[in-house]
Amino acid sequence: MPGSFDLLRERLLQGGVRPRHARRYLAELKDHLADLVAEERQAATGPQHAEARAMARLGNVDVLAGAMIARRELHSWSSKAPVATYVIAPSVALAACAALAMAGLVMTVTSLRGGSGGALPNWSPSLAGAVVGFCNFVLPVLLGWALAATAIRQRSRALWPVLGIVVLAAVGAVVELQVTLPSATAHGEIGLSPSFGPAFSHWTSFAWRLVLNLTLTLTPYLGFSLSRGGDRAEA
Repeated sequence: MPGSFDLLRERLLQGGVRPRHARRYLAELKDHLADLVAEERQAATGPQHAEARAMARLGNVDVLAGAMIARRELHSWSSKAPVATYVIAPSVALAACAALAMAGLVMTVTSLRGGSGGALPNWSPSLAGAVVGFCNFVLPVLLGWALAATAIRQRSRALWPVLGIVVLAAVGAVVELQVTLPSATAHGEIGLSPSFGPAFSHWTSFAWRLVLNLTLTLTPYLGFSLSRGGDRAEA
């Protein structure tokens, strides 16, 4: 019986059903199966095959899965709108998170200077550099991992997650934030510029950042997907 429910869970997730709906459905089926087993054990025909008869009454995996998969309202957004989920949303999230980080940095610098526009602490450049580095290098990788984790959890087909990871890696490689802290004689600035340009060094910077992003996000996802596919084939 546990194997049947594991198979049913995989069928539901692969069919696009949201994980929480799948968990609730399986819990209800297990409760119903327990009741059927109790009824069969009380039957005059004997209890030795009660579980098998109860499973037969409950229905096979195809029927149980099909009843849920047919209900589109129970599907996840990754199933109903894969382009929005895997291609558009991660890039929007990257822009939003970077904007929030910059807003937090501006508020911190403003607070440190005070109303009179005083000098910043000596560690301020390190703080600004850490925030910029996080947005330029770490944030695209973290969002790529989140995208991959969502695809694995939803049992999504690899096409849209792979495309989404590639697009996110490219956007993360293209966009480069730059921060200049204010001083006693100049205002601070936040710059947003593409990492590529007419100079060869610009394209080199874009290329290695793209390769880095893909190596840290796409490679683990593909490796896990291939290993999971191999496990299914063995099963």
